[in-house]
Amino acid sequence: MPEIELKLGLTEAAATTVGATLAGRGAETLALESHYFDTADRRLACAGVALRLRRSGSAWEQTVKAEGATPVERLEETVTFEPPAPGRTPSPDLALHVGSAAAPLLERALGDDGAAPLAPVFVTAVRRAALRIETHGAELEVALDRGVVRAGERSLALCELEVELKDGDVGALIAVGRASVDAHGMWVSTINKATRGARLADPDAARAAKARSPRLDAGASGSALFRAMLQSCLDQVLANASVVADGDDDAEAIHQLRVGLRRLRTLRRELGGWRGGLGDAWESPAAELFRALGVQRDRETVAASLQQRLLSAGSPAPELAADARDVDAVAAVRAPAFQHALLDLLEFVLDPKPEQAASDDDTRHVVARRLDKLHKRVRRDAARFDKLDEPSRHAVRKRLKRLRYLAELVAPLYKERSVRRFLRALEPAQDALGHFMDLVVATSLAHEVVDGGDPRAWFNVGWLKAQQPAAVERCSKCLRGVVDAAPFWR
Repeated sequence: MPEIELKLGLTEAAATTVGATLAGRGAETLALESHYFDTADRRLACAGVALRLRRSGSAWEQTVKAEGATPVERLEETVTFEPPAPGRTPSPDLALHVGSAAAPLLERALGDDGAAPLAPVFVTAVRRAALRIETHGAELEVALDRGVVRAGERSLALCELEVELKDGDVGALIAVGRASVDAHGMWVSTINKATRGARLADPDAARAAKARSPRLDAGASGSALFRAMLQSCLDQVLANASVVADGDDDAEAIHQLRVGLRRLRTLRRELGGWRGGLGDAWESPAAELFRALGVQRDRETVAASLQQRLLSAGSPAPELAADARDVDAVAAVRAPAFQHALLDLLEFVLDPKPEQAASDDDTRHVVARRLDKLHKRVRRDAARFDKLDEPSRHAVRKRLKRLRYLAELVAPLYKERSVRRFLRALEPAQDALGHFMDLVVATSLAHEVVDGGDPRAWFNVGWLKAQQPAAVERCSKCLRGVVDAAPFWR
């Protein structure tokens, strides 16, 4: 049976308060030392599997963990492990999992022969304060872990709260999460110790998570399809929001977080008739964060990409940022309103009794109707793009993105080759519209520099505006390519 656990990040100050509360209620305190193993080419990590040897006092255990069906579920199998000889480094014994649910996971990751040698990658040493509680009709274990992760010469402080559902409804888990956000400023995190250690061992490893296709059953109801698609979007949002909330304003993680949020909002807009009991409270905080992170992208990514071109064009002052009004991405993601939005979506995904939405029984007909509408709008946009004003052109770009994201979300219901061919036809238009809007944003930033008192930036304004007519012509041409793309849904 999978482990259902909500992981929450928190500041050191909050951890001190929570630790005192747990101690006052008689929490058990344990010292845990965990050794994580993998192959030299990180086969286990690539497969989403963690292999751990843990010592508590004189007792040792070996555990295999893997990704579960949802962001708060993990497959876990623990077996007793023979303590190593004094002074010897422990070494895992895969034979202990033969015949268990963990065995095929290890075989797929390591190969049938399991011949790839395993070596220690990192170690965690934590003091855990654990307490069983009963709340909202459920039994939960709350565990505060504070300590350190070590990988070679590198180390990283570790501070996290785990709330595991032992018995009862998942609603109790979500309720504790909400109370923790409100009382202590905590945030939902999907970054486990294995991930932290792996990233510490390989600082150059990518931290951002791209979208993964949802697991769709062609014969499922609309509500079941919506739930599966929403989970795919939420997986991407949670993974990247966790990176940013952890204090890492990685540009690619911020970009992928915005992509995940746009996919969520596209799903709600295009197939919202299947959402059943999912309310709308999450939408406003998600939209607000999307806009805030967009401002940061404009001031960093767009400015940086065009400053070099301005310099090459002879600009006397190619810098585009007028001031340092950068968005605090970490604070924006940790904001209670957005954290509650994440918990709203998690609660919906974890609901064991999906509701049947009132909608057309022919799910493919509904999907085709939505895709047809977006595709027809692109046809109209292509015919008049050169006559539109800037806000309308921006709206064209947003519609094209909705077409792309909806196509990607429903792709598993159709022939892969046809979907891939259609999505390829969208790429030139996406690139062209993206470049045009970057010019528009950069022009606005250049005006800010002028307004800030630097007349040299008029060169930038003029040069950027001069690039726009050719960019508009390119957009019109590429949009016509989308019009000619064969609809895979027909």
